[in-house]
Amino acid sequence: MEVLCTRCSRRQAVYFRRHSGERLCLGCLYRSIVKEIKRAFSTVGSVGPGLRVGVLVSETLVLESALLLKVLGEVEERYSGLAIAVTCGDVSEKYLAVVRRYSKDVVPCPELGDSEIVCVRLPKGLDWLRLDLLAVPVTLDDLLECFLRSLVYEHEVRNVGTYAELQHLKVFAPLHRVPRVDLVAYAFLAGVLDEVSCTKVRRPPDAIGKLVTAISIKHPELLFRFLYGAFSREDLRTSVLGRGMGCSQVGSSPV
Repeated sequence: MEVLCTRCSRRQAVYFRRHSGERLCLGCLYRSIVKEIKRAFSTVGSVGPGLRVGVLVSETLVLESALLLKVLGEVEERYSGLAIAVTCGDVSEKYLAVVRRYSKDVVPCPELGDSEIVCVRLPKGLDWLRLDLLAVPVTLDDLLECFLRSLVYEHEVRNVGTYAELQHLKVFAPLHRVPRVDLVAYAFLAGVLDEVSCTKVRRPPDAIGKLVTAISIKHPELLFRFLYGAFSREDLRTSVLGRGMGCSQVGSSPV
């Protein structure tokens, strides 16, 4: 018997979202991700037509970068906006080919600064792009991973902010409420996973990366308990800048 989508009750369900108990069709899964992105836009107070949004593209966040660029490009196109890929670090030609499928505007990051958001170092010298926002492709999993790295390696409880202002540029993490397993499921069902899986092989995850991946797959509800239990709303909006702890480690779990 065909199982219908919990939300629309019309199309066949193709994904069981464990943390909510919903069975979703591809369209409803996509719209739920877009909803979280729009929610993040409204949180930083930047909603409206004609926005120029930069998306940080890195091969340490292969899947997240490509998907965020794809979805943001589709959203901004409806509002006459523009999603610009800002490449960070060494990016292979094979991965750049994937990026160019979702953005005609690909610009290299001049250099990385000392500031970071969710353990991802932020670029500097982007004034010439005249961006309204810079989006960092980190997920709810990365939030927990960054928090645990601080706890284990720095022996301190750290505020992991998802918003910062960098040289008068608003920087935010529009996927910070989305579990990585949701992105992987959408990427697989939409055919994006095959595109990024042929790019640079990521280093094997360490113990913390494996732990967070296991939680995300088997007990994703714990990610949301962490989100709402460990931080207040203000904590999540306030980024602790200027620390370089384990930046390249975030997002090292396998695609």
